[in-house]
Amino acid sequence: MKKVLILGAGHVTKPLVDYLIDTCGYQVTMAARTVSKADKIIANRSLGKAVSWAADQEELLDRLVGEHDIVVNMIPKAHHVMVVCLCLKHGKHMVSTSYEIAPVKAFDKEAKDKQVLILNELGEDPGMDHMGTQILLEEIRAEGGRVVSLNSYGSGLPSFKYNNNPLGYKFSWEPKGVFLAARVPAVHLHEGKTIVVPGDQLFDNHWLVDIEGLGTFETYPNKDCTRYLEHFGLGEDVTFYRGLLRFSGYCNNMRSFIALDLLNDRDIYDFKSQTYRQFAASLINCDEGENVEHAFASFLKVDKNADIINRLRWIGIFKDRPISIDRGSKLDVLVDLMLKKMTYAPGETDMTIIHIEIIAEFPDHHREKRLATMVMDGIPNGDSAMSLAVGLPPAIATRFIFEGRIKASGVQMPPTLPELYKPLLEELTNYGFEFKRRTIKL
Repeated sequence: MKKVLILGAGHVTKPLVDYLIDTCGYQVTMAARTVSKADKIIANRSLGKAVSWAADQEELLDRLVGEHDIVVNMIPKAHHVMVVCLCLKHGKHMVSTSYEIAPVKAFDKEAKDKQVLILNELGEDPGMDHMGTQILLEEIRAEGGRVVSLNSYGSGLPSFKYNNNPLGYKFSWEPKGVFLAARVPAVHLHEGKTIVVPGDQLFDNHWLVDIEGLGTFETYPNKDCTRYLEHFGLGEDVTFYRGLLRFSGYCNNMRSFIALDLLNDRDIYDFKSQTYRQFAASLINCDEGENVEHAFASFLKVDKNADIINRLRWIGIFKDRPISIDRGSKLDVLVDLMLKKMTYAPGETDMTIIHIEIIAEFPDHHREKRLATMVMDGIPNGDSAMSLAVGLPPAIATRFIFEGRIKASGVQMPPTLPELYKPLLEELTNYGFEFKRRTIKL
């Protein structure tokens, strides 16, 4: 029997486990710090078991990797080198949804020498966006086209029907991860010119993008897209952008959170006997006896009735009641407040959006815009769209590896493996994930 070790039991792992156990009949072990979460996902299925494991228990992980055939790595990238080293030690393949990082890429030669596959970026974004991009690029090149620009957008948002709070966002995956990812520097290209956006200026660099049939969204740049130039075979003079989509107002909200130092997760404080109002006052060094809301408006240089003041009031940061966590960071307080009001109620659904736009020039010098859009809503009272979008691709890839359909070894990602992304996209259509295509002559 095939044995799969899954590291982590986060928000997006249930569809992964369901596919591997119920569809494939594999034996699955979930190793997680909070074993109760893994137990809930396994749900007493005979082919599954949960194991208590923390990232500092390397000896236990060593044994677990040796006992399984494939490792699906769903833990933060800070621990990926340890996992990769143990996979190489035991000659076991690894699949991950995380971005490929340089310390992992450094193991490429050793992985090839040992015929081990380390497969990264198998989620929604990154993941399915790569696959949709490559499909468009292959068609353009088959027609002799040259890529002039490539814009790729991804997102996880409340479904339109349930976009019903003033912050225009709800959490469908690890809440702190949303904010920590919002501090990563970004790089994109405009006609070959490199544009570098520091992590603390991401939300100063946002604009609107229209998607026909869906509406108008804000976009801000997502990490360093130049690392994909070679994978996608793009020229030096190309315009190339990868961004995230949000409902209007999100980026200015984030700018204010940054200005208030609310995304700070480094400094730890004791919040016992402190109220939210006292905490708010401490953010801007004002006296809690003042009109804190007006002091916030002055600090942020906005009108006292500005949207951000009303939104901060709505989440409860100005309330004169005890903070509900005893100890943590400023970000922990923000996340705790938000989770009380920005989680999905029973029956509400999220949606994922991937939208790709490529402008290409063809041999007769005419230009076309090729578009591919994938929209998926979650299942009411069931799996979220984000959990399906992130959980299914690594699950399907694991099956392909077991079936011998992927022959590659080394450190890889979807754009480098047509034997992976073409059949994977085809299977994903069975779950509702399908790109809708359009061509516009320019």
